[in-house]
Amino acid sequence: MLYLILCFLLGFFNSSLLSLSSSLPPTHLCRPEQSSALLQFKSNLSLSISKCSQEFHIVSVHKTDSWDEGTDCCKWEGVVRDNRKGNVIGLDLSCSGLIGSLQSNSSIFSLQNLRWLNLAGNYFSNSEIPSEFGKLRSLTYLNLSDTALTGFVPHEFSLLSELVSLDLGRNYLLFRDHDFNMLVHNLTKLENIVLDYMNLSLVVPYSFLNLTVSLKHLSLSYCDLQGNFPTQVFHLPFLENIILSSNPNLIGYLPETNWSSPLSLLDVSGTRFPKGLPGSIGNLKHLKALSLSRCVFMGSIPSTLGNLTKLTFLDISNNMFQRQIPDVFGNLNDLSSMDFSSNNFSGVFPSSAFNLTSLTFMDFSSNFLQGTLPNNISELSYLRELHLYENLLRGRVPGWLFSLPSLEYLDLHSNKLNGPIDSIQEPNLVLLNLTSLDLSSNNLSGNIQSCMLVKLRNLRSLDLSFNNLLSLTRCSNDVNSTLPRIIEFLSLLATCNVSQAS
Repeated sequence: MLYLILCFLLGFFNSSLLSLSSSLPPTHLCRPEQSSALLQFKSNLSLSISKCSQEFHIVSVHKTDSWDEGTDCCKWEGVVRDNRKGNVIGLDLSCSGLIGSLQSNSSIFSLQNLRWLNLAGNYFSNSEIPSEFGKLRSLTYLNLSDTALTGFVPHEFSLLSELVSLDLGRNYLLFRDHDFNMLVHNLTKLENIVLDYMNLSLVVPYSFLNLTVSLKHLSLSYCDLQGNFPTQVFHLPFLENIILSSNPNLIGYLPETNWSSPLSLLDVSGTRFPKGLPGSIGNLKHLKALSLSRCVFMGSIPSTLGNLTKLTFLDISNNMFQRQIPDVFGNLNDLSSMDFSSNNFSGVFPSSAFNLTSLTFMDFSSNFLQGTLPNNISELSYLRELHLYENLLRGRVPGWLFSLPSLEYLDLHSNKLNGPIDSIQEPNLVLLNLTSLDLSSNNLSGNIQSCMLVKLRNLRSLDLSFNNLLSLTRCSNDVNSTLPRIIEFLSLLATCNVSQAS
């Protein structure tokens, strides 16, 4: 998710650079001193053939290969020039395979007309982050993520008052509390701030109250935040994405009243939000991704969850939610992934969850859900994984489970399912994609026909153990061409307490 957001932001600013460069007629060549500064910056670094960080998922491109003395820098890859005055105003060297130290006397700091600077995904040899970045007062976009910079972020960063977007994530950087306070107090135009995988243990969370009201994207995952996170931040009027994940010592609460927000992504997974999920969550009509896993949430699920009709991703796993899950999934037609596992839910399984036409992943495992599975379902044509294990489900294993065209993983172990597996004997079986099937620790009984097992062409894991007596019988139309596959299944079944019959 974070990857998609960063790619969008990177694409947006790159397209802005290209648009500005192409919209104005060329009237000036690059200023000689600026071309010289770029060439000197290049000469102080070496190149690597290694791939860029997985955050970007692309192979590094040596953009500086096109930088040649005696040519106009506007033709150099990654360089954007102001065509009216000849100043270099944009530099995108992300994922360019640059290696070396980034020193305080680097010639890049002489380019004081820079508005955009992207050095993400290079390797600056654990250099201390230079305070000279504070000289680039015209910067509106700065991305130094995943560059192996170290040390305390200098207070000079607070001088970059024109910044709209700042990404310092995935570095060995620390913020002192007073430096961070100064930064968020002075950078009044910030719309995007990413500090993932930094060390913010010295920053008091209430410092985030000083964030500008224009903020749209706030990402603070894996940065060792500690203490109480101010609820007021969730009320910022333009906030679209907030990511606080994997800060286990961060405590907070979601707003219970007057919560109307343009939020499309809310991720507080791996934090401590011990109170219940408020009914106000239903007011977030633009929400597309909601991740609340591993947060010690308690109480019940509010019925207002059904108001989030734009949801595509929902994860509330590994909490202490209880009581019955409200059957509110009927209007969540865009939902593709849902995870309610490892809670204390009880009562009847919500049947409307099986009517979600876009669903690819469903997990309600490790709860106390009761009832039977529906007899007839035809909507789950994209479902790849279904995990309902460790519940109290009863009744037969329904036939529609074995005719889902995209299903790869089916796990129903440790329930109270009973009777024969009649569905495996149906002539229209479609289990071509199934790779893992676990029906162990139930009360299943009856025969399994070998000719039906042959249809499971991709099955690599099969567990039918700890059931009542099951037996494998050969179909009357078995022929030699099916025997190798049957022999393969006999080896799988050998660990499943399944007997062989003629």
